Amino acid sequence: MLHLSWRTYLLVLFFLCLADHLHTSDVIVGKNELVYNGFLADLKLDGKALWIDDLLSLTNGPGGTSGHAFCSYPLSFQDNPGGVISSFSTTFVFVMGFKKYKVNGMAFILSPTSDLPDDSPGEYLGLPHSNLDGHAFFAAEFDTVLNAEIGDIDDNHVGIDVNSLASVQSQSAGFYYGHTSYFQTIVLRSGKPVQAWVDYDSKSHQLNITLAPCCISKPQLPLLSTTVNVSSLLSLGPVYTGFSASSRKVSSSHYVLGWSLKLDGVAEPLDYSVLPFGTEHELQHQSKFQLFIPMNILGAPTIVPAVILIVLAVLIYRQLSKAKEDDEWEIKCGMPSFTYKELVTATEGFSNKMLLGKGGFGRVYKGVLPTTTQHVAIKRVSPESKQGKKEFMAEIAILGHVRHRNLVQLLGYCRYKQELLLVYDYMPNGSLDRYLYDKTTPTLDWAQRLRIIKGVASGLFYLHEDWEQVIIHRDVKASNVLLDDDMNGRLGDFGLARLHDHGVDAHTTHVAGTWGYIAPELARLGKATKATDVFAFGVFTIEVVCGRKPIGPANTSGGLLALADWVRGTWQGGSIVDAVDPELKDYDAAEVELVLKLGLLCSHSLPRSRPCMRLVMLYLEGGARLADFQPASHGHEDEEIDQALCASAATTVTILSGR
Repeated sequence: MLHLSWRTYLLVLFFLCLADHLHTSDVIVGKNELVYNGFLADLKLDGKALWIDDLLSLTNGPGGTSGHAFCSYPLSFQDNPGGVISSFSTTFVFVMGFKKYKVNGMAFILSPTSDLPDDSPGEYLGLPHSNLDGHAFFAAEFDTVLNAEIGDIDDNHVGIDVNSLASVQSQSAGFYYGHTSYFQTIVLRSGKPVQAWVDYDSKSHQLNITLAPCCISKPQLPLLSTTVNVSSLLSLGPVYTGFSASSRKVSSSHYVLGWSLKLDGVAEPLDYSVLPFGTEHELQHQSKFQLFIPMNILGAPTIVPAVILIVLAVLIYRQLSKAKEDDEWEIKCGMPSFTYKELVTATEGFSNKMLLGKGGFGRVYKGVLPTTTQHVAIKRVSPESKQGKKEFMAEIAILGHVRHRNLVQLLGYCRYKQELLLVYDYMPNGSLDRYLYDKTTPTLDWAQRLRIIKGVASGLFYLHEDWEQVIIHRDVKASNVLLDDDMNGRLGDFGLARLHDHGVDAHTTHVAGTWGYIAPELARLGKATKATDVFAFGVFTIEVVCGRKPIGPANTSGGLLALADWVRGTWQGGSIVDAVDPELKDYDAAEVELVLKLGLLCSHSLPRSRPCMRLVMLYLEGGARLADFQPASHGHEDEEIDQALCASAATTVTILSGR
């Protein structure tokens, strides 16, 4: 609580009141830029759209079933030299619905005309169903209705529409924390302010839509990202830009609080301090959020404008966020396991002589715990880490619960000021990729390589099938396999891992991993599954046998060639065993042939043709026979047999899981 003298208090109130009375909405309207921090009566409205003080309401007016609000003059996207179409960037804050209203959605729209019909059905967002009636348009839709007729994915989604309400791409509404793939749902019709960003690059035709609760920084990862040729619409001539909404309800709630747009540049940030935020009643009836404080010394109430509430709210929000963050850590990760002092002592003050390596996340040190003399590896994550806090929370939450002899064991963590420290079992022989590509290290013999492959397969089987939930690793590769004292392979680095219940499809829709190990459908659709892990394992298996990186130079063209394609070509030209690492002098040819063919099968381009990790284990341990197939067929004719074995082999493989 602030303690001010009466004189200071009165002066503060005086200037706040003066500022409140002098304030008008910040509006910039120019040829290439629009900035509305609150709205003035210079937009073109139709249907049910109207102004309520500084608010733009799209569906509170008397006419029609829909409302539109456009900039009063068209923008020209063709003023650049050489006829190049302009890129654009826009951001806006909107509020839809409240608990007692189940409103339909709204849209940001670009159209060659501002004369759209105002009798659109409620589920059509005030837009034409298609361009069959001559209305070309682009829209970023924020939809709260599941309309099967036009292929909606759910009743709370964001979509990209071009000349049709059947979206070219859509995604459930939400946002990604920081630069991580941790997804948080946003309920569009919650009555809470939401901010959206729409960015279009006319050269690459790249369109991004980003969403976040207001008022936080723009997330680094967009919710939707696709290639779409909006330039074909923008090249038609002058284009009107604005908003559209519709509703079947007599009383509905679609408000736009602020809007910024810029051609060939980044939209000006909105000034949150002057946007007309408020409660449901205040959004419907007034634009200022004011607090009335009785001041006996004045004999009358004094009006304190929104700015003082914003300042107080920010202070309270920061405290609540800190408490929530602490709770989030403890709920998801458990209490910290080590003190900072213990880890400083273990690493001799994070001495350079204890340094094992460094990367974008920070540094890794060897340590000796002072109480147990146990050797550990300590990952010291810097505040400037390229990886986000959420990624390390995932690693702590997942590795803190799983136990398997072929997974790197997380022993605990420590949080100190802005630092995060993760403590693992120490792996004295480092990462596998060193032994494959560093000529100063000893060459791994065939028995060691086969044991490493089996170990990683066992670890993946445990993650996919044998733990209480399904864990998708998403980054299986040689550099994430560490070697213990006995040169056994242990899969580590779970920063990208995601988990879900058995029998439920994963909801991970962000491309993550390392090029060369990424399955075709993951690159195309962005959905990580057990099958995408199997693909990466297949590439990893071939890599270990051949001693070659997943993507390398082609022999003749000078371009790049995927390792699996190179092995297939070697097989077609003679024997698949000819692809073995030339450094290997003594090996079992039958085992090499089995492992290489299994690697090709696992890295099949069709996900349904890849074996599950249960079946992979059976192949490697001799519990099932890998059917003969030719390089061109890639084994896909055995799909039905593989699926049957995956469904029936549970008891056979459990003994191999290694728990």
